[in-house]
Amino acid sequence: MNKEVEYKTLLVLTGILALLLTLQITGAFSGIDNAINSTLPRGGSFIGLLTDTASFALTAIYLILFALWDFKEAGKLRAFTLELTVGIVVSMVIVGLLKVLVGAPRPGEAHVNWGLLESIKNADYFAFPSGHTARAAVLAYFLSKRWRKLWPFWWGWAVVIALTRLLLHVHWFSDVLFALFLGPWAGLLVELTKDWWLPLYRVVVRKLRLGVLDVE
Repeated sequence: MNKEVEYKTLLVLTGILALLLTLQITGAFSGIDNAINSTLPRGGSFIGLLTDTASFALTAIYLILFALWDFKEAGKLRAFTLELTVGIVVSMVIVGLLKVLVGAPRPGEAHVNWGLLESIKNADYFAFPSGHTARAAVLAYFLSKRWRKLWPFWWGWAVVIALTRLLLHVHWFSDVLFALFLGPWAGLLVELTKDWWLPLYRVVVRKLRLGVLDVE
């Protein structure tokens, strides 16, 4: 995609996310959320193992492996790995903020009236949006750009992760739907703002004398 198309795509994704967030806040999703949650069977241990492929711990391992591959092949970090890492961080910050601000409990959990600090400490109690699905969607976005022919596999995996969250009854349909759009939005945002944040990153890396973490 050229820059103009990327900006238009980011604008469209921003509109979609704003709409989904509005529907979530107004309770418009409650009917379909409850219907899907009550209809789907409960997943077993295999579903649990599958959903863990998008866990925070395994995602960190993926990033470390990409970095080690870069060091071996190029002697320093590649732009792909850095952008992927920043994309994951951006998506997780947004997920954390929305969990606290929206305050939607997970299926089977009660509504709580915690203060801000208590909500931040217990952010994982809240459902909206799905962190697993957001991480999978960010990974799918960047992996699809690096290995274009495999894009159906990467995005198929992201959708499967979303489904596992529903089958485990730890998220609502609206949680995973929002997260699937959040992933490419975060990826595009990182790419389109690279001219702003990359120079700052390089200044920090060079001041800390961590040249191996500079991008090729």
